[in-house]
Amino acid sequence: MNTKLSQNLIIGLSLAALAGWAACAAEKVGGGTPGTAGTIGTGVAGTTGSGTGVAGTTGAGTGVAGTTGSGTGVAGTTGSGTGVAGTTGTGVAGTTGSGTGVAGTTGSGTGVAGTTGSGTGTGGAAGAAVVQKLCATKTTLMNPVLVNFETYTGTVTADMFAAPFGGATAGTGNAYTGPYSYGDGSVTPTLAILAGRPPSNWAVSQTATAAHTWGMGGGIWMNCADASTYKGITFWVRGSGPLNVFNVSLNMENTSMPDAANAAGGGTCTGTTDTCKPATKSDLPLTADWTQVSILWADFTAGMNGTTTVIPNGNDVTGIGWTVPLKFQLDPTVPADAAGPYIAVMGDLVINIDDVSFIP
Repeated sequence: MNTKLSQNLIIGLSLAALAGWAACAAEKVGGGTPGTAGTIGTGVAGTTGSGTGVAGTTGAGTGVAGTTGSGTGVAGTTGSGTGVAGTTGTGVAGTTGSGTGVAGTTGSGTGVAGTTGSGTGTGGAAGAAVVQKLCATKTTLMNPVLVNFETYTGTVTADMFAAPFGGATAGTGNAYTGPYSYGDGSVTPTLAILAGRPPSNWAVSQTATAAHTWGMGGGIWMNCADASTYKGITFWVRGSGPLNVFNVSLNMENTSMPDAANAAGGGTCTGTTDTCKPATKSDLPLTADWTQVSILWADFTAGMNGTTTVIPNGNDVTGIGWTVPLKFQLDPTVPADAAGPYIAVMGDLVINIDDVSFIP
């Protein structure tokens, strides 16, 4: 079976999964407003008290080291007033609450390190995440580097790594990006950050052993970006597979489906999993040596939004994906001149990616 037929089969099997994964991954960064852990009341570590006292037990007013009381306190347990670190309140990472709090538990009034309280707090525990479309917030790039993995410190696994982008220099900015991986159901690929293209310290690596359904896929999720002032994307790659080729996809908001759990989020494609397709570039060579690949926007095969073709221009980009395919052969149980079916030949797959940038 020729390479092109293999790739057509692989793209059909994998792009829908890739587009859905990237739409979800692109929303990894977000949420409410942090609060600061308050409990109830105003007082500094007091037990029960009103009045002014230091380490008093009962009293009214302002107390230090009191447990129950009213007034202003720090680290009080029960009380009213403004608290920081309350549990119930409004914010990001808040749990329940009224008022504004950062990592607080419940609180009213002013309190620092209080347990229960209401009012203004910092860091509430359960703030509801804002559901919005992928490109409701969009970054206009100040430099072309998307990710070079040089901010990796080895303290997290590859799937949890995220790097800032969009700022004046590489590895800075208010938007984030990182790698992801998925398999074909026959094997789970290994995603890692290993030695990069010299002199780079790090690159993302994906491997799969004995895959036998269609291959493996992965990519770079990212907050939505306007890269329309650039000409395309470029990166360095090395790897291997039965066909020694790989495919690249460019995910955009309008080729991604809405979030399955809440249509207010995700992409804006009005089609189905079969008709919401990213722009693609197929049959790129995959060799054992680091090789630079550059793809202009015009080099991509157009994506689909339902029945409408989507020609990429660098705007509303939400991710870059890849697939590494297996070789397919005619099923040996059917006659040699049969039209099919074709089945995958088991194989090992490797791809390493480094220095992903937009082309000035």
